[in-house]
Order: sequence, then C-alpha cells, then structure tokens
Amino acid sequence: MIKDAATLAELRVLVGYLGEQSPAWWGSHFFGQTAMAFLTPVFGRSAHQAQYQGVLEAARRVHDEHIGVGRTLHLFHMPEHFEQSAASLIADRERAELLFAHTDSPDSAQSRLYELASNQQAEEGPVAVGNMSDSLEAALAAMAGFYLDAFRRDIQTYPYLREAQ
Repeated sequence: MIKDAATLAELRVLVGYLGEQSPAWWGSHFFGQTAMAFLTPVFGRSAHQAQYQGVLEAARRVHDEHIGVGRTLHLFHMPEHFEQSAASLIADRERAELLFAHTDSPDSAQSRLYELASNQQAEEGPVAVGNMSDSLEAALAAMAGFYLDAFRRDIQTYPYLREAQ
C-alpha cells in the first residue's frame, strides 16, 4: 500500500505540474514561477502541501467534469485510505522534496513520468483503465502511460477506474 501511495502522490505531482503547462489542462498556477514565493510566506514549511492540495483540487474538478462523478475513480480522486496515505507522504518534508524533484522543467517531469509508465496510446477524453482493486500498481502505470502520451501529443485524456461492485 505504501508503494502505491508513493506512486499515487508522485504521479499527482507530475501530472499536476504538466497539466498547468501551456496549453494548460486546468487554470491553476500552483507550479508557476512565482507560486512558491507566494505560498512560502503564507504556509511556511508546509508550502509543498499547499501546492499539492491546490493542484489536486484543480485537477480533480476538471477530471470530474470530463469523467463524471459516481462509480468512477481517477488519479485525483481515490478511495480514502489511498488519499490519506498519499497526503501523509506529502506532509513529510523530506519525502515531499523527493516527490517534487522532477518539477523543475516539463522535460524532467516527462522523463520521470516515462519511468513510471507502461506503454499506452492515449485517446482524447475519458478512457477506462479497468476496475479498482486493492493494488493500484498496474492501474497507476497505465494512467501514467496515458498521461505521458497525451502530453507528448498535445491532447487531453482522462483515464479512470470503475469502482468494484
């Protein structure tokens, strides 16, 4: 579960960062050039947490608009135990620094996303990845692959999982 939570948190950071680049998938600027200059005086040592939570909410809204809400889950909306595990990793400053390490440039973020991804062919719009199971490892790798291909091809894709019945 911890490995899945770490991968979930890192993918959220990477996709959140890349989703704010031009052309942006969502209108937030939590990874913009001046974001940390604004966030640090307000949030101090928890600025990365604020950055993570902000982009998480912005991306969640866009994904929910495209996928819909109900019996689906996506990178920015997972079951509570995964949400809590990912949030606790971001709250650990040393772990957060590692999770944010590849947000210095789009090329760096895409290179790291490539390392986490399985080979996928992205489609425009929502795409079902499979069903939710206890282990997210394969689903997260597939999602990373869809996002990577979409960012490279300049299309928007929204991979999701169906909740287990």
